[in-house]
Amino acid sequence: MSQREYHIVVLGSGGVGKSCLTAQFVQNVWIESYDPTIEDSYRKAIDVDGRSVVLEILDTAGTEQFTAMRYQPYVVSAAPAPH
Repeated sequence: MSQREYHIVVLGSGGVGKSCLTAQFVQNVWIESYDPTIEDSYRKAIDVDGRSVVLEILDTAGTEQFTAMRYQPYVVSAAPAPH
């Protein structure tokens, strides 16, 4: 049985802690110093309700490129996963 894969994009203004929270979740480390992110991606396999899933996480820069998306209450993609 293949694993389901979910794509997550972390959005927000610069310097608010997107990379810090992402690193805490993916690598279980806390980043003390601020180093502006250009863009990083991570993969993490987790267990959800007894099923293995893979999270593809894109940690974006806090640039103007994503400003319009930041003001959405949430962004959802409901495309069916390939089998």
